[in-house]
Amino acid sequence: MTMRKVMLYVALTLIMGVLTGVTGCIPGVGPTVTGSGKLAAWDFDYRDFTKVEAGYAFDVEIAKADSYLVRITIDDNLYEYLDISKSGDTLYIGLKPGYIHMNITQKAIINMPDLERVGLSGASKAKVDGFSSSHAVDFDLSGASQVDIKNMKAGNTNFKLSGASKASGSIEMADGRFDLSGASSLDLEGSANDVDIEASGASHVELSDFPVVDADINLSGASDVTINASGRLDGNLSGGSRLIYMGNPTLGSISANEGSTISQK
Repeated sequence: MTMRKVMLYVALTLIMGVLTGVTGCIPGVGPTVTGSGKLAAWDFDYRDFTKVEAGYAFDVEIAKADSYLVRITIDDNLYEYLDISKSGDTLYIGLKPGYIHMNITQKAIINMPDLERVGLSGASKAKVDGFSSSHAVDFDLSGASQVDIKNMKAGNTNFKLSGASKASGSIEMADGRFDLSGASSLDLEGSANDVDIEASGASHVELSDFPVVDADINLSGASDVTINASGRLDGNLSGGSRLIYMGNPTLGSISANEGSTISQK
């Protein structure tokens, strides 16, 4: 992929993410619904879920607690447009499709004992705080969504970020798999054993304060990674990508093509 194509793709991704975040859908589809500016809160009796999905630019706070709480705060005229449901172990929060949502507020507070997955779309945001487990945890973000993580411990952890999405915060994990595309970014503190990183389309990964043992890194399309590794480092770079490594890892299979660079900090 040429640099011109990369930048065009990134620009289109950002535009689509912004449009989705502002309206909840693409302009010109369905009638317009405008928030009243008067906020109201409702509690919902959902429990026995370990996964949370949010869309339509929802702002969500997810915290560890012994009991469940699901509280939604939105404009008082939007209750009929609220879309909230539970399917199996997954809680979904969003707005009903087919409308253009303007000048609205949509927030959620979720308390739960355990967390296995966070899925965000359409410029949604989440703060995740206080969870500790040894099982796998997944973060799946698209459409310019964001997650901020605090005080978390987990087993094998997957981050899948697309469409200019962002993930940041503090987490200690077993092994990590990080898959980024479309100008997405990942900035973590904490630690992991081994990590596998795939980044494309001008994506960015910052792991200076996230020491790992082994790392396998594949970069394309002007992406960049800063890694702090102490074991084996493998890397395959193309399309003007950049890999900066800290520490003194053993360099394994390393290749840098098409103007890409690898350097030690």
